[in-house]
Amino acid sequence: MITGHNLYVLCLTETWVITGNYITLNESTPQDYCYKHEARLKGKGGGIARAARKMERSWKKTKLEVFRISWREHFAFRSMIAYRKALKTTTLLEENKHNPRYLFETVAKLTKNKAPTPDVSKQHSSNDFMNFFTYKIVNIKNIRSDTAKLNQDSLVVPLCSDFLTYFEPLNLATLTDIVGHMKPSNCPGDRMPSWFLKKTFDVIGPSVLSVINTSLSTGTVPLSLKHAVVQPLLKKPNLGQEVLSNFRPISKLPFLAKILEKSVFNQMQSFLDQNVALEMFQSGFKIKHNTESALLRVLNDIFLFRDSGHSVVLLLLDLTSAFDTIDHGVLISRLENVVGIHGIALKWFRSFLTNRRFSVNLGHTFSSSTSLDCGVPQGSILAPMLFALYMLPLGSIFRKYGISFHFFADDTQIYLPMSKNLKSSLDSLKVCLQEVKTWLSNNFLHLNESKTELVWFGGPALRTVPLLYTSGKRSWGNVGFLLKV
Repeated sequence: MITGHNLYVLCLTETWVITGNYITLNESTPQDYCYKHEARLKGKGGGIARAARKMERSWKKTKLEVFRISWREHFAFRSMIAYRKALKTTTLLEENKHNPRYLFETVAKLTKNKAPTPDVSKQHSSNDFMNFFTYKIVNIKNIRSDTAKLNQDSLVVPLCSDFLTYFEPLNLATLTDIVGHMKPSNCPGDRMPSWFLKKTFDVIGPSVLSVINTSLSTGTVPLSLKHAVVQPLLKKPNLGQEVLSNFRPISKLPFLAKILEKSVFNQMQSFLDQNVALEMFQSGFKIKHNTESALLRVLNDIFLFRDSGHSVVLLLLDLTSAFDTIDHGVLISRLENVVGIHGIALKWFRSFLTNRRFSVNLGHTFSSSTSLDCGVPQGSILAPMLFALYMLPLGSIFRKYGISFHFFADDTQIYLPMSKNLKSSLDSLKVCLQEVKTWLSNNFLHLNESKTELVWFGGPALRTVPLLYTSGKRSWGNVGFLLKV
């Protein structure tokens, strides 16, 4: 309690009132109190910054103490707001320190470039991008066409003891739960905004259910759900926009197509989990797995090898446009002969992959539409699972040669401790790499040797032994992290 002294309180609030109502508030305040009303200025925080600058100018002009005190009070309040914002951000980061997705999203928001993005449409047209993306895949396929051979999946022992021959029809409650957990997406091809579909699903749900169950029972996917709208996205913010190869295609699919894919995904995931069919050392697109878990496993193994006195070779394999060059015939064969998908379920996947089309959206313009004869659309729900199943046989090659490996989507890390006979260990690695290249070529995938890199953990002995991939670099990008040695 303070007695015998004057107590001055500055209270800054923001109240939305009708013009003129503040007079009543002022008249109702107790004696010796005052109520000051100022109209809200532009910008966040009620125009506090502008008011502070006004008081500062008034003080410098008149040298009156009242303006200096008012300016300092505004300045102190701004500092308090900045402090509270920083404290809130720090608290949220601490509460979510075990949630990598939230941490990455928050850091991206705080560090994003606030400079206006140049208009790409002034340099390129939507048809320019469509032609570039199309010819890029055609050129990669031409590189492999001379070496690709007939797929041998029919000779492989199936991984699954059971078969998946059909998809169970959904009930309205299950479908409502699926839609409720999906994030609204923005696809230019949607006739109805996804947020509106979610809001009105209690009304239109039965109609959507009919479409989904008809597709599952007949093994067919409507053509309208197989058209993707591709939007070019810069691979890195600092890359030049005048070069088309600096962009990657991001496919946006109708929201209804995503609901259908999610319905199939849930049943496929349950089947694969029951049969333990997915690759153990694949961290991409798996619950409780991410780039961090992939890197920790690899580096932990390397450190253990080093503690045992071994030098270690780490190879970072780079595949060119892996998702876009998957061969549909090979994928269907893998689903049937390796995974155990048959009947109506296999027919559905065949329908899902065939007769796909895409067009490019740039600003307010759209390119002409063209067919997609290979690949799985990045941005779809099923694409990551299908890619992981496509790559299943690759793990057996590494196991055959006793080489450790770890996948994250299409990023492949392989590593091997060196024996005392260094040349023998490297020869084994070379033979394994040659078989990997052959397998990739037979499966219409292309190893980009110019971007494949080798990291040596150990002494200088490697310099005396020729190897395919060497460079003088001291740092490497690996699954989103910068690795320095």
